[in-house]
Amino acid sequence: MHEYSIVQAMFDQIERVADAHGAVAVRRIRVTVGEYAGLDPQLFQSAYEVYRVGTRCADAVLDIERVAAGDDLVLEQVELEVR
Repeated sequence: MHEYSIVQAMFDQIERVADAHGAVAVRRIRVTVGEYAGLDPQLFQSAYEVYRVGTRCADAVLDIERVAAGDDLVLEQVELEVR
């Protein structure tokens, strides 16, 4: 269940980035997850689906890339729509 708190923290970070660039929407989010990060990618995706409702990420695709022999979870890329 810690995936939900991690997604919430990720959303806080995404909102700061979106605010800094005057974004009206987020279109794509890419994260990398190390195999030893202690994170279940399916639960992470499920938590993302819950949190994105009603946010600038409502229509954003979440790409999760698994990487071997690492224990990091990294927010690699946030694609923004700026008008």
